[in-house]
Amino acid sequence: MLARRPARTAHRNDHCKASIQRRRLLVRASIVGDSAEGCSTSYERRDAMEDLHHRHRTSRRGALLSTALGALSLALPTPQATGADLAEYLSRAFPPPPEPVMFPRNKLTQPFAVLLMRSAYEAVDDLDFIAMNDFQKQFWRLRASEQEAYNLQYDPLKPKIGDISDSLYFDFISYSQFATIAREMPKGLQVFREYCEEEENKTCQDRFRVVRRDAAIADNNVLPGLFFSMTGDRIYTGLKDGFRNTQFGAPQPLPASASFTQVTADIQALLDVCVKNGYALKAEVSDVDEAARSFKVKILGPANLWGLTSLNYRRAVVTNCYDAMLIDAFLRASGRPGARYELSTNSSGIEETWVLAA
Repeated sequence: MLARRPARTAHRNDHCKASIQRRRLLVRASIVGDSAEGCSTSYERRDAMEDLHHRHRTSRRGALLSTALGALSLALPTPQATGADLAEYLSRAFPPPPEPVMFPRNKLTQPFAVLLMRSAYEAVDDLDFIAMNDFQKQFWRLRASEQEAYNLQYDPLKPKIGDISDSLYFDFISYSQFATIAREMPKGLQVFREYCEEEENKTCQDRFRVVRRDAAIADNNVLPGLFFSMTGDRIYTGLKDGFRNTQFGAPQPLPASASFTQVTADIQALLDVCVKNGYALKAEVSDVDEAARSFKVKILGPANLWGLTSLNYRRAVVTNCYDAMLIDAFLRASGRPGARYELSTNSSGIEETWVLAA
């Protein structure tokens, strides 16, 4: 019986082949005249559609790439680009993931750390793109989801959870706040219900009030720039006028007629205040070029180094570059708006190149 099975299988296969061949003959016999032309046309149409779909996918990928590069202010390297050019391009387009900051950093003063965190929080509240009770919820969730990984990354060092004067914990909690802002801002709401206390004002009903965003800032794309300016203004105001019974002694705004030397000297004074309150190990203004209206800022061991690098790595729409926000606020208060800067991070600190508007 076992010897006969191959023969039966072969017979069955021959039968199937003959059946398929008869079907093919019937199909060929049926597609004559207009039917054959229609069949041919349908195949041509299918090929054309496939070609169109392929070209659409290719052009869409190209458009997406162009859009992404445009958003990053990057251009593809030219055919004549060297290996160094390509390496620089890749480092800008795809910055390296952050490494833990294992060297000792300064302890922040409590009022200064609170000022930095509070300034960002109040800027979010004023921009009205999310209910603050929802923001707090999302902030807590992100912090809880990433805390353990952060702690493991720094082992054997231990962040002092809840103590924002501890540079390890401040680095993480500041990152968490800005990561939440960066995630929620692009999908900002125009109208929402927000929790409130009954005694706050008459608009609070059943502990909720309806909030409508100002129509002048309805476009979510304008929020990052406004947030940068508003946070910087709050930080600068707190440092020059005092915050929660603490006087920091930051310089007052300069008149618009002040010399470039005076401007950079007062920016150095601002950075000295930050260092004195634990923001960094060292911060200095260098490479001052009055003719080009440019200068550089170099900051060693800032308390936000890991978080800032992480946010840059994730291409966040806002980053916790506190000193840049502060410098920009001081320049605007001194009648010098429109300054531009480029920021980069390395394993030990931050470097910024500033160019003032003419």
